[in-house]
Amino acid sequence: MKLQYRPAAISDIGKPSDYIADVLKNRSAANRLKSKILAGVSLLKDNPYMGTPLSSRYDGVPEDIRFLVISKQLVFYKVTETGIEVIRVLDGRTDYLVHLFGAEDPE
Repeated sequence: MKLQYRPAAISDIGKPSDYIADVLKNRSAANRLKSKILAGVSLLKDNPYMGTPLSSRYDGVPEDIRFLVISKQLVFYKVTETGIEVIRVLDGRTDYLVHLFGAEDPE
């Protein structure tokens, strides 16, 4: 299956890496995190349903959004007719529903 990244997802992948490289001054750890995220997402090409449906954890969210945990990052994606659309890559320690839906409660 083909992987497609939304612009926000591309930006999201760079943010923790940039922080680790620039603020924590650990370029190799930044590169490892980015590589780990990209490698994990690439597994979706052969196993698109390996992530958990977000609706299994929260009521009122779209049923077609799934998530995959990679380190402390959550990769949110949809399986479409043409492939896999990566929506966002967000830190699991944040209020990620706000970033996904713009509200604290998705209902």
